[in-house]
Amino acid sequence: MRRNPSIWRKVALAVASVLLGNVSAEQVYFGFTGPLSGASGQFGQQLTSGIRLGFSRFNAQSDLPYQLSLIARDDGYEPDKTPDLVKHLVEENRVIGLVGSVGTPTTISTLPILKHYQLPLVSPITGSSLLKQDDLQSLIFTHRPNYHDEAQQLVKYVAGNLAISPKDMAVYIQKDSYGEVTLRSLTDALKPYGLNHANDLLQIHYVRNHPHTEQAVAQVLSQPNPPKAIFLISTFPAASELIRMLDKVGISPLFAAFSFVSHETLNEQLKHTKARVLSTQLHPCLDDTSSPIIKEFLDDLKSLSPSTRATSVVFEGYMAARYIEQALIASKLTSPPTRQEFHQALIDYERSHKTDQNRTKPKIEMGQNKNGIWLEWHNHRTDKFYCGDSLPEASIIEVVNE
Repeated sequence: MRRNPSIWRKVALAVASVLLGNVSAEQVYFGFTGPLSGASGQFGQQLTSGIRLGFSRFNAQSDLPYQLSLIARDDGYEPDKTPDLVKHLVEENRVIGLVGSVGTPTTISTLPILKHYQLPLVSPITGSSLLKQDDLQSLIFTHRPNYHDEAQQLVKYVAGNLAISPKDMAVYIQKDSYGEVTLRSLTDALKPYGLNHANDLLQIHYVRNHPHTEQAVAQVLSQPNPPKAIFLISTFPAASELIRMLDKVGISPLFAAFSFVSHETLNEQLKHTKARVLSTQLHPCLDDTSSPIIKEFLDDLKSLSPSTRATSVVFEGYMAARYIEQALIASKLTSPPTRQEFHQALIDYERSHKTDQNRTKPKIEMGQNKNGIWLEWHNHRTDKFYCGDSLPEASIIEVVNE
């Protein structure tokens, strides 16, 4: 009997379709801007690894007829480059939203473009209150605690528990909107402890991507008494250089770092110093497998991206992708979403998860911590490490006695 080749061709295609799953599914593109090269390149690389990990999870498990893809563009953490990159992502790459874009000054530089294209931005890596403006509320979707909350948490321990006076403090500040906004938050947090004005703090400024660390160290050395605590409103490369150079001249105060400093990468570079670093982080400790989302993150890393190291920055990217996943699943869209449809899906998801305090409570729970801020403590002098939602008494005593 003669076989009909057209029938066998259809059978072969059907089998291939079953075996290959969603390989031929339509791609839905999201854009990212941030540093992928240069001094802060590790930050952007880790963040995009986390976003892609979350997208890989969606693509492997979702039965929707589309897959999620990320197009990442390197702005070098320079706000004059970011707007053109975002415009190209919208007009040429047809992205339906931005995700995880890095930095306060760079994000602020794109706001006119977001408004013009009604382009949603999910989980930007900034805690600036400038993004809370009324005309931006419907475009920017973030659950990141702001720098005011982080400042309150750090000051609680540095000025409260450790009783370090503002006159014995300094602040290392990036000279841009990130530094300005965060310094205001720090100043407000220190007022109950006797600080009258930001100028009463020893302020050490540096230019973004171009820290002149020798000048910063000279400024510290010029003081009659070295500071007992230095707050770090900086990136990890700038913070690392400052801490290591101060360590070389025998000055090792307590360093209090905001989450943007990327504490794992920072502490890796401080292994051979006597540095003591207290830092905020915006998720449970990564070894806390009692947290369902941490367990899912570690399982997905193992199965989908085993060469990627688990860090806070990778996890932030992963959480941004998981938030997108939840919004898309909740929308029940059965075809690849347009920019407008994705935007509406985010608005609907936010509205459906509002709490009595008018705050969004995502379906993905991270833990019982009410303010969404955890602490990490590294004492490189004694090689002690702690992570939790509060600093234990033993760690406080250790700092006081040194």
